[in-house]
Amino acid sequence: MSLPTMVLFCTSSLVVAQTEQRVFEAAYFNQFAPQTALEMVVRLPGFVLREADEDRGLSQGGTNVLINEQPIIGKGEAATQQISQIAAASVERIEVLDAGALDLPGFNGLVANVITRQTSVSGAFEWQPQWRRNNEPTLLNGTANLSGSRGALDFSAALNSTQVRASFIGPETLEDVDGDVFERRQERLFIIGNQPTLSGSVNWTLPDDRVLNAKAAVTQLDLERPQDSVSAAVTSRGFDGSNLAVFRQQRRNYRLDADYRFPAFGGALKVITFASRTDNQAATRLTIDSTAEGPIANRRFREDSVQQERIVRFEQNWDRAHSWQLALEGATNALDLDTVFEVFDPLLLTTVISTSAASTRITESRAELTVAHRRALTDHLDLQVSIGGETSTLEQGAVRRRFDRPKGFVSLNFTPDDDWTISARATRDVGQINFRDFAANVSLIEEITTENNPALKPDQSWLMTLRGERRFSAGHVASLSVSHERIRDLVDRIPLGESGDAIGNIDDARRDEVNAVVTLVGAPFGLPGARFDLRGRWQRSALTDPIEGCERDIGHLITQDLQAEFRHDVAGTPWSYGFTAQQLEIAPRYQSTLVQFRNVPGGGLTPGQNTVFVEHKDWFGLRVRATLSEFVGQYSKLTRTIYDGRRDVAQIDRVERRRRDLDGPYVSLSVGKTF
Repeated sequence: MSLPTMVLFCTSSLVVAQTEQRVFEAAYFNQFAPQTALEMVVRLPGFVLREADEDRGLSQGGTNVLINEQPIIGKGEAATQQISQIAAASVERIEVLDAGALDLPGFNGLVANVITRQTSVSGAFEWQPQWRRNNEPTLLNGTANLSGSRGALDFSAALNSTQVRASFIGPETLEDVDGDVFERRQERLFIIGNQPTLSGSVNWTLPDDRVLNAKAAVTQLDLERPQDSVSAAVTSRGFDGSNLAVFRQQRRNYRLDADYRFPAFGGALKVITFASRTDNQAATRLTIDSTAEGPIANRRFREDSVQQERIVRFEQNWDRAHSWQLALEGATNALDLDTVFEVFDPLLLTTVISTSAASTRITESRAELTVAHRRALTDHLDLQVSIGGETSTLEQGAVRRRFDRPKGFVSLNFTPDDDWTISARATRDVGQINFRDFAANVSLIEEITTENNPALKPDQSWLMTLRGERRFSAGHVASLSVSHERIRDLVDRIPLGESGDAIGNIDDARRDEVNAVVTLVGAPFGLPGARFDLRGRWQRSALTDPIEGCERDIGHLITQDLQAEFRHDVAGTPWSYGFTAQQLEIAPRYQSTLVQFRNVPGGGLTPGQNTVFVEHKDWFGLRVRATLSEFVGQYSKLTRTIYDGRRDVAQIDRVERRRRDLDGPYVSLSVGKTF
């Protein structure tokens, strides 16, 4: 449904004026029997939930979800985490707004505003076991959450448990430059993972238009990936034997963020803080046995790291005839990394023959200042402008570098009538480096060594986006966006020295992207309660390969992502059924001595992208869903072309072709209830 409105929230930073707003009351979602606010948001027609990125600081915008007219502060999966803690029974309605008409700098496209009602305590739980052919069942998958209010205090808490038990089995062939097979392998990869997350949030509304929000989360990951391979020689060049590589990881992440808004300087001042810490321990051990000679190799690469981030941001907002925001942000990032490469005696497994160890500390301090302004140029045209810049300093050992860079955006939002929204945006942005990319790394499984590169620097880009959305009276929604990005200092693989390879910068690159979303409702076609969602994303890119000088894609870029979802809630019954499907295409990854192409013709990079389900919404008071996944023989394939030196001067040494079954079909069960 759609509802033209003129709304003014006087006690909030959110202002919607003379624009179209769509309001979805809680009853709209009853057909889906949602357990949480997250399940309601993902059912909004034509709306795609966008998480805040893990990039540079908190900045402006981020996720495209509000809770009670307030932005969700945080990084990564902050939006998913917080709205999944809100029980569906606590949601009064969800408003879908045009970001260009909001007094919230940085938001673009559609924004979902989740309005909650005051309740004492409500909650939900969902148990999600899974059964696979080659693995033990995962019986500890599930979520539980509580939310409620006591006076001016709203609170929520959630416990999420994720288990992964997966296997990927299939053959691999090794070919020489003439295409003749000289070795065949049969490989198996198993993934065994457990990841519980405990999170909570509070919202305290105080007198005199003061509001305090705080969130905290702790996540523990325990992961093991054993991979074994049995090789059979076809010619004298091939190898007869086996190898076993075992990767183990333990990681714990802590996150805490808070914001406090209060009247100040004739407007409202918001103080935002964010802190995170990740402790990580990982190790890979590789052993190789020859049929003729017995054990011939035993190696281990391990790393211990601590990564920390601290951010403080001040936002001063003035909402008068036109809105203004002055924002100042300061941040520090640090990575302490210790790595050890050990070679053991193949026969005496605990005897170390050689050791190579390294320690590094990488830090960044950054300050950012922006001024943002929004005004309505006409009844149907809104303008947003943000101008600012940042200064940052990167330090690694004795290397110290400073960068001063402008940033900002200009955005126009045009709503000619209640059915159309058209927006255009130009953004100047600065990227964030993954600090792990600075340091050397060894992949024993892929036989790849990444060298240390202290010269790595953040990329910069100009991004231009044009977006249009059309809403139809029957309930259908269609949107299309196109964007063009010019990138300086792109972070990608580069050659280092005569034969080395590292993460580094490529001077110039461009990327074009098209996103299309179509939602069709079934009632006009004689199928009430049905809904069909189609989403497509296409990306094309170009850069000059730093080795061969030819034009190629950005490495490992998703060039195509097609998704289809159908759901039919059968009228007059508690039954639903439907399916999901996805098709991905990915650009090759280019390194100094190899080109690697990975694709999944029949499904996603991870299992579970192609499913059919049947659901009963009230089975003795429970919502029960059974899902069958990867049932049409999906597989992944990888091709690696390996040279005997740098690609520009060397010949092809061998080509490895691998195909692995995605462990389907498998069955999942979901049993949930709200209270």
